[in-house]
Amino acid sequence: METDLQPRTRLMQATTEAPGAHVPSLFRRIAAGRGFVPSHRRSVKRKAAGSVSARLGVALPGSLLTAWGDRPVAPTRKWLGVALLGSLFTACGGGGANAGDAGQPDVATFSGGPAGGVLVVLMDGEPDDLNPVTYTSLPSAQAVHLMFRALARRDSTLSGYQPDLAASWEVEGDSAVVFHLRDDVSWHDGTKVTAEDVAFTINLQRDPVVASPRSPDVAAVTGVTVIDSVTVKVGLGGTGRYTVNALLEVVPVPRHLLEGVVRSEMRMAPFSRQPVGNGFYRFGQWVPGQRLMLEVNPAMPEGRAALDRIVIQVVPDMNVALTELLAGQGDVLKVPPALAAQVESSRAAKLFGAPRVRPSWIAWNTSREPTNDSRVRRALLMAVDREEIVAGLFGETGEVSWTPIPPALREHSPSTRPITFDPDGARRLLEEAGWRDTNGDGIRDRNGVPLRVEVDYISADQTRADVLIAMQSMLRRVGVDLAPRAYERTAWVERLRGQQFQGSSWGWGWGPGVVGPNAEAVFHSRSIPPAGVNFAGLNNPRVDSLIDAALVTRDTVQLRRVWATFEQLVVDDPVYAPIYLDPELYGVNSRFENVTFRRGLELWEDVIHWYIPVESRLSRDRSR
Repeated sequence: METDLQPRTRLMQATTEAPGAHVPSLFRRIAAGRGFVPSHRRSVKRKAAGSVSARLGVALPGSLLTAWGDRPVAPTRKWLGVALLGSLFTACGGGGANAGDAGQPDVATFSGGPAGGVLVVLMDGEPDDLNPVTYTSLPSAQAVHLMFRALARRDSTLSGYQPDLAASWEVEGDSAVVFHLRDDVSWHDGTKVTAEDVAFTINLQRDPVVASPRSPDVAAVTGVTVIDSVTVKVGLGGTGRYTVNALLEVVPVPRHLLEGVVRSEMRMAPFSRQPVGNGFYRFGQWVPGQRLMLEVNPAMPEGRAALDRIVIQVVPDMNVALTELLAGQGDVLKVPPALAAQVESSRAAKLFGAPRVRPSWIAWNTSREPTNDSRVRRALLMAVDREEIVAGLFGETGEVSWTPIPPALREHSPSTRPITFDPDGARRLLEEAGWRDTNGDGIRDRNGVPLRVEVDYISADQTRADVLIAMQSMLRRVGVDLAPRAYERTAWVERLRGQQFQGSSWGWGWGPGVVGPNAEAVFHSRSIPPAGVNFAGLNNPRVDSLIDAALVTRDTVQLRRVWATFEQLVVDDPVYAPIYLDPELYGVNSRFENVTFRRGLELWEDVIHWYIPVESRLSRDRSR
């Protein structure tokens, strides 16, 4: 799950005043009923993809992952990634080997670039936990994947896999996968990584007492057998495409450090705050609420990463973060479209784009009135002109999310029939559900109760606040009172996990190779909390059966039919109502070379390839 957190104090005030107050000029026009309408309404998506691709030099939806067949698993030098936040790095301490050297031409690096330099990633939140088995947040994912190796990593297609900790693997019929591990990988404390670590981790993720958020990845496992120190056999209830892929993404943890931890207390163990990994970067220092520092691991068999240090700096305020980026005090920042021009016009940073696989949606709680009625959920989406919102908020970089499955994923069906803007149809559905304006105040009611829906969002998230303001005025025109409710991040998460919300605005970053387990995690009834992250409580037996089928089906034609049917079902009843695709724009300090963004915020896919030419380094690149 991913949310793009940005400050919005000014816009938060607008939710308690007249619609459109304190809002950008285009949104004032929308609130007044004079919203911007593109001359070719249904071409917004195509225009955005073309213009942004040309300007940013990236492949956007429609040009990525179009082939369905399996990709060959071939070892390449693509591997891991980076993350996190900072600008107070000069006093961080904990310098790792070679940290801060002003260029080390004789040191072999994974990317081939010169060793040395510091990367400061500006993020609005910090990790919650650094144990690969128990973490839940995106900042945690960044750090974990930089410090630990998975069994396999996504290749350049993002949906195929290449060796990582596992040197190779083979599928045995419909019942097992055998992994052959590398014999040259050690934990950062010097202990060798073995098949015992892999078996221990899989069983840990399976244990309901641990309640791992990644338990769906190993849900099909029936048993684990250690053959020898570098060979492990994993029994499966079926070896469908997603079952095997999910297993490949397992991130082993050190058995010798965790086997003595009480399972129910795994999340609270000291390891979660000071982990020992086996990846490109080692844990350095964590100052809660401020920064997390990672130091390069000089003993990587493939060659060390070029950058000496990665700092995740916590900067909740977008204005402050942008100032740090443009002043050269920070190096990477996810940039909202409204601020992209400032990055483009700056000599200090460059603007990059990434493939869009993160739909932003509103999750409607199916256990609370009035969103427990499918007619109301559908009417709420029909009353919202998503094209107008996207064009107004994002301009040419915008793209409507017509379905929870992004077009960039091969599981998406082009024949899916979306819910389109139809305010009259929305009014008819609300009438059918018994909601009528009986007192003439403009808001529908039933049994004396007004039709009011509250939508939670994170108070720092400017983009989602803007979207909700626009939706507020559109829904009022059909007699619905939408009330945006801003919460500090921790409170927002607690309300989401506890299903205390009526509506909640957030987004989901799909893993291209594990769409099946992702769908299970969000849309399957067995993932309703506390068992999983189906926070809206979607409970549709037909949806469940299709997900179950997708997890074990190997026939490509049949699998296409399964996904097409599933997609139409979750579109027709928008429990998770898609609004827009995350624009995925990033500002990067101009001194970095070999920069790519294959998966947006999941920087570990790319950052180990980045480097800083010696002549371009700043004084902070040489600091210890």
